[in-house]
Amino acid sequence: MKAEKTAISDQLRLIREQSHISTPELAQLIGTSFAAVQQWERSYISPSPQQQKKISELLEKIQRGEIVRPASLVLQNGTFASRGATRQGLQSKQSDLFTRQPKVQIEETPAPSLFSAIKNGQFIMDSEDCLKEIFADRSMPARTESNPVILEMSAGKNTYTYDAHTYHTKVPPQGIVEFINHYLPEGGLVFDPFSGSGMTGVAARIAGTDVILNELSPAACFISHNFTDAIPSSEFCAAIRIISDAVEEVRRQLYTTECRECGKDTEILYTVWSYHVLCPDCKAEFLLWDHCRKYGRTVREHKILKEFPCPSCGQTVKKRSLGRTTSEPVMLGYKCCGKSQVEHQLTDLDLAVINKADTGCFLEQGYFPVTELPDGVNLKQPMKHGLTSIDRFYTMRNLSAMSHLWKQVHRLSDPRLASSIAFIFTSLYQRVTRLSEFRFWGGSGNTARFNVPFIFNEANVFVTFERKAVSILDHLETTAVNYKGRKAVVCNSATELNYIPDESVDFIFTDPPFGSNINYSEMNMLWEAWLGEFTDNTQEAIVNSVQGKSISDYENLMRQSLSECYRVLRKGHWMLLVFMNSSKDVWEALINAVHNAGFIIERLDIFDKQHGTFKQFVSNNTAGCDLVLHCRKQASTQSDDTRQKAVKRDESIVRFMAGRKDEIPTTEFLHVTRDNEPDLRRLYSEWLMYALPQHHELVDFSTFRDLINQITSVEGNVN
Repeated sequence: MKAEKTAISDQLRLIREQSHISTPELAQLIGTSFAAVQQWERSYISPSPQQQKKISELLEKIQRGEIVRPASLVLQNGTFASRGATRQGLQSKQSDLFTRQPKVQIEETPAPSLFSAIKNGQFIMDSEDCLKEIFADRSMPARTESNPVILEMSAGKNTYTYDAHTYHTKVPPQGIVEFINHYLPEGGLVFDPFSGSGMTGVAARIAGTDVILNELSPAACFISHNFTDAIPSSEFCAAIRIISDAVEEVRRQLYTTECRECGKDTEILYTVWSYHVLCPDCKAEFLLWDHCRKYGRTVREHKILKEFPCPSCGQTVKKRSLGRTTSEPVMLGYKCCGKSQVEHQLTDLDLAVINKADTGCFLEQGYFPVTELPDGVNLKQPMKHGLTSIDRFYTMRNLSAMSHLWKQVHRLSDPRLASSIAFIFTSLYQRVTRLSEFRFWGGSGNTARFNVPFIFNEANVFVTFERKAVSILDHLETTAVNYKGRKAVVCNSATELNYIPDESVDFIFTDPPFGSNINYSEMNMLWEAWLGEFTDNTQEAIVNSVQGKSISDYENLMRQSLSECYRVLRKGHWMLLVFMNSSKDVWEALINAVHNAGFIIERLDIFDKQHGTFKQFVSNNTAGCDLVLHCRKQASTQSDDTRQKAVKRDESIVRFMAGRKDEIPTTEFLHVTRDNEPDLRRLYSEWLMYALPQHHELVDFSTFRDLINQITSVEGNVN
């Protein structure tokens, strides 16, 4: 194994030396991330067999004297384009995003409900008829491999497809393709019982296999359907043009300002809002924006301070301890006569527009949700700050803009086309809400929690809509055009798969719920309030105190779900689970559910998504790389008697470190000012790979980190 890793690192070194290309350019040529190439060169991780093949082929080309330079468009596995390319580099088949051709039919009176138009019972679009065809055509088992693939997958999130629409957790589909190609070399039927955003469906359709996507959440079903659909880009663009024309006037009224440089009208791109706060010591009220900013030499060094002196009493106060009162706009940004974007304070005319919008006069009545928030783990924070219903998640200006877009989407006659345009709408998610935290360097990611920031960014809804339209169009023109297999999307609990016959599925790939990590039914409310249908969380596999579900409830629901997977999977075939958690209790619950359902875990691998999540950067107790559990349904009934008496946790970790030949991997922070650190999160994943098959005693990540620090005495460990 060590020789193989060294060979790969040598190949990468030779490629760079002989072709004089940089590491970022090399990453583009391979179709992966800069971070992954750095890890491969240092032999911390290994590329997948497909990536190893690309590296070898690239070296052969260079040694033959061929000139290799990365193009502006990079394809991963031939179909997944990198988001590092620009739209100009993409050389779109559609020369104009807002083309008026072909004709798209619209109705004078909007349809009552988009989601009900594409959902028939539990089935999305024509999934019920498609399932009948699939089961009829797939009556015989597909050939599968008898041995698990030896693979440490490294697949990045830097593709147009991954970036097209946000979701709380996604597995990069180009990595799933490699698993499908190994376990179903001649095609077959793939199933995902917890399909989430539908990445298994994307991968299956690219691989040319049929796929069933099962998901409890209506919002996730909607996202899965659109991710796996292949709407013609010409129709997609024509529909956008129609909607843009229809909202042009209200867009002008809501987001126009006067350029401070040339005096002409120009469009506001965003407005920054700040809360007024109360000092916990002297109770004085002040505008946070005026006292919490610190400017560095570059934009990346600008900061919103976490603690600073109170302007009234002089005591040092922590931002999180401040009480909040009201919020007000403090700055707006636009781009007009200059080369770059500029920011200014609001004028009286700007404030007048906001005040007018606050009266509700721009709202399209009946086309925005007023759903009250129920009790929930992730819903407490927004409710605490007055966001007690979905409409209050938005400024009145942005809610008005959203209502106009939503109405126009419902005027599209073709439900499938309307769904694809609504896919742009739902992709906005938190970006256009009060949950969008202001960053000096721009942008605001969607996180798997509802946190109301002290200073938030009110993005122009129409500008954001058009930007996301481009991202989705890129996905349609690079990945979706290559879809081959059939797909069915079913809104249903994984605990009862009554619509699937016994032993009819050839391969299962899924990314199941991670214990208490993400409260899906709560986080999906923001989508489902617009769609008009909500998750029935009775069978949601989760640890959630508000729902009254403990770790044992989670284990029981996972056992029921995996037992159904066992029933529908053919004998001798495989189920792959992508999973990670920092809690030993959650790991033990999952492993118990897998074994009690009847599966045998035959191998574990690391699936490195290459980019850490937001939670991993801000929480010291969040684990890192996901593991892939290769689980097999045996061809004959045979009990699993391999369990041994558990080795104690300290002894297990000592044995693991003693047998480990490589250096401890490091985390390199490429986009933030932070020293490199030992990657104990990845090391935890590696230890789980070692400990789980031998049934050693498990520990939480926080305990593992402390024990490793004691064993290795490494300076500069994770704090």
